[in-house]
Amino acid sequence: MNKDQREGLKEEVKGYVNKGVGSITGNEDRKVKGEVQITNGDNRKDLGDQKENIDKGKVDPGNPSNL
Repeated sequence: MNKDQREGLKEEVKGYVNKGVGSITGNEDRKVKGEVQITNGDNRKDLGDQKENIDKGKVDPGNPSNL
Protein backbone atom coordinates (compact mmCIF):
# COMPACT_ATOMS: atom_id res chain seq x y z
CA MET A 1 0.00 0.00 0.00
CA ASN A 2 1.52 3.29 -1.08
CA LYS A 3 1.21 6.73 0.51
CA ASP A 4 -1.71 7.87 -1.65
CA GLN A 5 -3.69 4.74 -0.84
CA ARG A 6 -3.09 5.18 2.91
CA GLU A 7 -3.89 8.89 2.91
CA GLY A 8 -6.99 8.31 0.78
CA LEU A 9 -8.24 5.66 3.17
CA LYS A 10 -7.66 7.93 6.18
CA GLU A 11 -9.53 10.76 4.47
CA GLU A 12 -12.45 8.43 3.68
CA VAL A 13 -12.68 7.26 7.30
CA LYS A 14 -12.68 10.85 8.54
CA GLY A 15 -15.44 11.56 6.03
CA TYR A 16 -17.61 8.69 7.24
CA VAL A 17 -17.17 9.88 10.83
CA ASN A 18 -18.07 13.47 9.95
CA LYS A 19 -21.03 12.38 7.85
CA GLY A 20 -22.32 10.15 10.65
CA VAL A 21 -21.90 12.80 13.33
CA GLY A 22 -23.52 15.38 11.06
CA SER A 23 -26.49 13.07 10.46
CA ILE A 24 -26.94 12.33 14.14
CA THR A 25 -26.65 15.95 15.28
CA GLY A 26 -28.54 17.43 12.34
CA ASN A 27 -25.50 19.51 11.33
CA GLU A 28 -25.82 19.71 7.54
CA ASP A 29 -22.46 21.48 7.10
CA ARG A 30 -20.60 18.66 8.85
CA LYS A 31 -22.55 16.07 6.87
CA VAL A 32 -21.61 17.74 3.58
CA LYS A 33 -17.99 18.08 4.73
CA GLY A 34 -17.98 14.33 5.38
CA GLU A 35 -19.35 13.58 1.92
CA VAL A 36 -16.63 15.73 0.35
CA GLN A 37 -13.96 13.97 2.41
CA ILE A 38 -15.29 10.58 1.32
CA THR A 39 -15.12 11.60 -2.34
CA ASN A 40 -11.65 13.13 -2.02
CA GLY A 41 -10.37 10.10 -0.13
CA ASP A 42 -11.76 7.71 -2.72
CA ASN A 43 -10.17 9.72 -5.53
CA ARG A 44 -6.79 9.74 -3.79
CA LYS A 45 -7.04 6.02 -3.13
CA ASP A 46 -7.78 5.46 -6.84
CA LEU A 47 -4.71 7.53 -7.72
CA GLY A 48 -2.64 5.32 -5.43
CA ASP A 49 -4.09 2.20 -7.07
CA GLN A 50 -3.14 3.51 -10.50
CA LYS A 51 0.39 4.33 -9.35
CA GLU A 52 0.72 0.84 -7.93
CA ASN A 53 -0.51 -0.67 -11.20
CA ILE A 54 2.07 1.38 -13.10
CA ASP A 55 4.79 0.11 -10.79
CA LYS A 56 3.61 -3.46 -11.41
CA GLY A 57 3.80 -2.84 -15.17
CA LYS A 58 0.10 -3.28 -15.90
CA VAL A 59 -0.96 -2.59 -19.49
CA ASP A 60 -3.89 -0.34 -18.55
CA PRO A 61 -3.16 1.07 -15.06
CA GLY A 62 -6.50 2.90 -14.81
CA ASN A 63 -8.55 -0.26 -15.34
CA PRO A 64 -9.76 -1.64 -11.98
CA SER A 65 -9.84 -5.19 -13.38
CA ASN A 66 -6.00 -5.10 -13.31
CA LEU A 67 -5.95 -5.21 -9.51
